[in-house]
Amino acid sequence: MGTAVYRLAGLRVMSDFALVGVESCRNDANAHNDVVIRRAPVPAGLALAAMADSERSQVRQVDGRQGKEVFLHFPGVAQFLIRAGREILIDPAPSSDAGEVRAYLLGTAFGVLCHQRGITPLHASAVDIEDGCVAFVGASGAGKSTLVAALARRGHGIISDDVCFLQLDGKGNVLVGPGIERIRLWADAVYALGYDGPDVQREMHGYNKYFVPVRSSHSRDRHRLLRCVYELHASPDEAIEVSPLQGGVAVEVLMQNVYRLNLAERLGYKPPAFIACAEAARNVPVFRLSRPKHFRALEETIEVLEDHLHQVW
Repeated sequence: MGTAVYRLAGLRVMSDFALVGVESCRNDANAHNDVVIRRAPVPAGLALAAMADSERSQVRQVDGRQGKEVFLHFPGVAQFLIRAGREILIDPAPSSDAGEVRAYLLGTAFGVLCHQRGITPLHASAVDIEDGCVAFVGASGAGKSTLVAALARRGHGIISDDVCFLQLDGKGNVLVGPGIERIRLWADAVYALGYDGPDVQREMHGYNKYFVPVRSSHSRDRHRLLRCVYELHASPDEAIEVSPLQGGVAVEVLMQNVYRLNLAERLGYKPPAFIACAEAARNVPVFRLSRPKHFRALEETIEVLEDHLHQVW
């Protein structure tokens, strides 16, 4: 295929690998591309080192001609070389599945690139509210995607699913760049929320998660001001409650949800992520949303959430 131009995390990305689910933008030959993604063999030395020591060589950071380079090796899927926040080389494994390659490309590989650029990827989903957006964080399985899919049913535009991209503007504001336009849901959530039709697609072969197209934000061409953050928490007594988190607790909640935090720490990118999270906790209200995780409580949870948003914003 030829190259196409996309908008992701507020960056103009030119790629010869189809970025399904990412907003496309006008391919102006004279426009500046922030990031280039292309298929190319990675340096043979890195590949040989990975094969010789697969456990320790999944990730390597080296000094290349363009600055810091990070090599990622996912056996049977692909190898990636991320160069100084400006370029990603993709070297797919023979007979690899394009959907699986794309999942690692838009996940770990693009997350590393953001860390290199000083953009903090947060393991969160975000939706539009008036004059900004709200983000939902929580451990894998906490129900972030299910909640934002239900909010989309209520007319909220989706900023991103699973990962959102934080940047500081130097004025105390925390901005969120647009992410993936589709929501990833387990099969039971697809059924419970009533999403069906030909546009619902399995994420990858043998994996019981599906991509669901939803109404994206009307303002995906620009960053949105982060207005508040909710940490999703399973309620032990079926109660639905919202409680504020402040100070070090709020910072810790955000830090725990930095995307690929262990990898960022190993590569030396943790300090900028901590600065971003501390600034976000200082300037953006952080709350814990405790609720039952079963689908029967979803509508009531959304009503409590929307009432709370009206009160605080």
